[in-house]
Amino acid sequence: MNMLQEKEQLFDLLVKHLRHLKDVNDFDWQKPLKEYGLDSMSSINLLFDVEDNFGVVFPDDRLNGQTFASGESLLEIIDELKAVH
Repeated sequence: MNMLQEKEQLFDLLVKHLRHLKDVNDFDWQKPLKEYGLDSMSSINLLFDVEDNFGVVFPDDRLNGQTFASGESLLEIIDELKAVH
C-alpha cells in the first residue's frame, strides 16, 4: 500500500469517528481531531479500527493525546509502526 492509499484509508476511518465533521471536503489534516468531535471513547474505537485496517499495534507509550492530535499526527505514527512491523 502506498502513502496515498494509506491516507485515503485513514480518511475513511476518520470520517466514521468524527461526529462533528459535517462536510468531508472541509477536513483539514492538521486541525485538532478534538475539534471534529473526537473524544476518549471515539479515540478508542478509532484505535481499534486503525489497528485492524493497517495491521499495526499501538504500544502503550503511543496511546496519548499527541498521537491522536490530528489526522497528520496519526498518519505519521501509522507509518512509523508499519516500518517496524
